Amino acid sequence: MKYFLTLIIACLISAATFAQVSEGKQSMSLGLNPAFSVTVDGANKKTTEKLWKDYLKEYGKVEKNKKAKEFYMTQVRIPSITGTGLVNLFSKIDDTKTSSTIHVWVDNGSSFVSSDESGDSAEGAKHFLREFSYVLQKEVITKELEDEEDRLKDLNKDLSKLEKKNKNLHGDIEKANEKIRKAEQDIEKNLKDQDDKRAEIEAQQEKVQEVTEKLNNVGKEG
Repeated sequence: MKYFLTLIIACLISAATFAQVSEGKQSMSLGLNPAFSVTVDGANKKTTEKLWKDYLKEYGKVEKNKKAKEFYMTQVRIPSITGTGLVNLFSKIDDTKTSSTIHVWVDNGSSFVSSDESGDSAEGAKHFLREFSYVLQKEVITKELEDEEDRLKDLNKDLSKLEKKNKNLHGDIEKANEKIRKAEQDIEKNLKDQDDKRAEIEAQQEKVQEVTEKLNNVGKEG
């Protein structure tokens, strides 16, 4: 358990270190516009989409532009980005075999938010996206922990099987040793029985010899 707590702490420190939100123009349904992006290693698209929609629920309804493969929200208030103002929020998720990247565009009604034109809102958008990246990273790490715990369970099962096999092998050895002890006793008895039988044979040979002599002496004068 200590190992896994250390693993979680290390992963969370790593997550905090590498959850960097970048800013730059990205192509979307309304053209090439300023966007904020963050990449999370180990996250797949399905998990990212689910958590992203859950993350946005408290701000309003999330719609999807299937043709552009974008999510969007219209006239929503996200205090960390625009205070009391309303914005249109667009987002898109790209993924690779090892990570997911989420791009977010914020339309404040007059332009798309960027550090050049709306510094405070841009910082708010970065914070908003960074906080989501932590949610996603925790999910990824939780899944990683579950996988590692499952592997640990499997290893413990393997060890239990090996211990049981070792016990059975010791049992086999004990049985074999008992069989050897019994065989040694049987050997001793067998040797004694052989000696007894040889003595019987010698005695019987003497009797045979006596009877033979008796037979040979029939009709002979003494």
